[in-house]
Amino acid sequence: MNTSLFCLRPAALACVCACACSALTSSLSFAQTAAPDTSLEPVVVSASREGTSKRKTPAAIDLIKRSTLQDKKAAFIGELLNQAAGVYMPDYRNEQHAMSIRHPLTTNAVYLYMEDGLPVRPPGLFNHNALYELNLEGIDHIEVLRGPASSLYGSNAVGGAVNFFSRSALGRAGGHLGTQISDQGYRRLDFAAHTGAMGPEDHQQGLNVDGYVARKRGGDDSYNDADKQSISLRHDWVLAVNTNLKTTLTSNHLDTDMPGSLTPDQYVNNPGFSPQTFTDRQVHATRLATTLDGQWNEGGATAVTLFARDNITNQIPSYRVRNINAGTASGFITNQSFRSLGLEARHRQDMSIASQPVRWINGYLFDDSPMKAFDQNLSITRDGSGRYVSYAQGSVARDYAVDVQTQAVYSQVEWQPSSQISLVAGVRHDRIAYDYVNHLTPGSSTGAPSEQRHYQHTSPKLGATWHPARALTVFGNVSQGFTPPEVSAQYGSSAVAPTLRPATFNNLDTGVRWSDPSAGFKGELALYQLDGRDEILSYTIAPGQSESRNAGRTRHRGLEFSAQQRWHDVSVGLAGSYSKHSYQDYVVSSSLDYSGKEIKAAPRLLANIELGYQALPELKLTAIVQHLDRYWMNDANTVRYGGHDLLNLQAKWTQRQWEWWIKLNNATGKKYAESAASSYNGLSSTVYAPATMDSYTVGQPRTLLVGVRYSFNALQGGL
Repeated sequence: MNTSLFCLRPAALACVCACACSALTSSLSFAQTAAPDTSLEPVVVSASREGTSKRKTPAAIDLIKRSTLQDKKAAFIGELLNQAAGVYMPDYRNEQHAMSIRHPLTTNAVYLYMEDGLPVRPPGLFNHNALYELNLEGIDHIEVLRGPASSLYGSNAVGGAVNFFSRSALGRAGGHLGTQISDQGYRRLDFAAHTGAMGPEDHQQGLNVDGYVARKRGGDDSYNDADKQSISLRHDWVLAVNTNLKTTLTSNHLDTDMPGSLTPDQYVNNPGFSPQTFTDRQVHATRLATTLDGQWNEGGATAVTLFARDNITNQIPSYRVRNINAGTASGFITNQSFRSLGLEARHRQDMSIASQPVRWINGYLFDDSPMKAFDQNLSITRDGSGRYVSYAQGSVARDYAVDVQTQAVYSQVEWQPSSQISLVAGVRHDRIAYDYVNHLTPGSSTGAPSEQRHYQHTSPKLGATWHPARALTVFGNVSQGFTPPEVSAQYGSSAVAPTLRPATFNNLDTGVRWSDPSAGFKGELALYQLDGRDEILSYTIAPGQSESRNAGRTRHRGLEFSAQQRWHDVSVGLAGSYSKHSYQDYVVSSSLDYSGKEIKAAPRLLANIELGYQALPELKLTAIVQHLDRYWMNDANTVRYGGHDLLNLQAKWTQRQWEWWIKLNNATGKKYAESAASSYNGLSSTVYAPATMDSYTVGQPRTLLVGVRYSFNALQGGL
């Protein structure tokens, strides 16, 4: 791989490589339940859908353990995911977010979010905010698979796949009750009750109930209230010695204001201000899944999962408000809902070739997700300060339904020809069909005529690991990912259905892992190149107005790094990436060519440094520094955001069944933006007007949070 592209920032790259390289030198059941922690060989599932030693996994994957979840007391999932190498999850407040994994900070459909291996949302209905549809209290551990995983999981698994695993109900009886509050008006109540394993060993049952209720009122924000309720149930039942039944139910409800972005003047002089007074989002997301698994033939294991989703999102989105003149603006009421029914069947067969172990995994997926969408025009009134104070409903802009149906088959073979070498080959074929019905008379303001479309793609993968020493693993991976046009991009914004093409991504990565438990050290380096063809991008025409377009060719290159070192009562962790994301071929129009430019919102260096100190057996102190490099705010590479560094502090006291903690996020009170964008196209014929073209989503102010939790019993098992 040609790494000359990194020469633009040699000092930063040299620093990263020096730190990482110097540091490097110094059975999970088929039902996907938790496995015991082993220092030498942690077990991961997402890279093969089977419990596999990370040492034998030819992919860049991070495991966020249950102990980390319990230690962080995170109110936002990004507090956990940002610890993974090359991962950054911007916080748009009240659990709303974007993501960056081997891609710029983006809301595009290049990530796959899963719960126990099942997509949280179906293909074609991606939501960059999908993680607010999860209940973090019911999660046992998290796996982050970086790079394309389409050979196992299909579309959208391009930049990465994030898999959230629920906690087995066959542990010890217990639970907890806790609360936390902040000086920014955040209040939260957490609860859990676990029956533990009940009954004889060959017919055990158990039930977990986990949830929380959160509320945000006031604080430094003029408009940013929210309510969230989440609950998860998991029932495990041992039907026979080799047969198990697992059922999970998760329900989440979020009602939040949408404060929107700020102008440069507002961002600098009044970051707590919001021009919005009525934009909001209401989400209801419920998922049910039941899995029957068993070992019903010699060397084999089979699992059949039935699943259902029920999802409703009603909103007046701030990002679709567009100024017309000094006193008026336009916007939309948007309602979208879908219900899913699906089935996944999977079989694993262990065998041997020439006395060497072989594992063969085959699967089938069917997902039928009819959806409905309704948009209504709004005429909005602005006052003298620029606030949007009222609106009147106008004509119906969209009223359509799409039956999204997905079918897929996949197969993966894992072969260990020697004790030092493991090989993996996999392939998956997906067919995604859209049956679109326009309930309005088609026209320039009501959408395209009814039609049927389908997309299909075959995604291959080859990978290998080599273990020259017990503590050292070298891995390589060649894989492909793809993304079909989203339903909203295809039918939600154009008078006629645009001729969008599916995007494909060819990935090559290689890396090395080193682990020395006796010295308290482990580390990893991964180098990747991800080439996109027809990548589907959101092109900003003007603030509040954008459309989806295919970029001819894009390139994403980077170095991901992580290292953890522990000395007695002190621990140090480093994770991050140095990358460059660019257009190889992107001709927007006859007068606008972004070929050779860096993609907007693509910081070169991401880094997360954590220092922990066990001051007393009961007291742990933690400091986290998070660095986000400067980046271009527009594709013309003429307007730049300067980046930022944040300091977060935490102290946690544990005594018997009690935990107390205090957190100070953004401890220095840094003024920063979670995202910064500009609609300036860079043409000499266009006058750059930052007051109307630039926008900033302001970051969190200094926030003090305190909490307490009482555990009725320690939960056993898990990672």
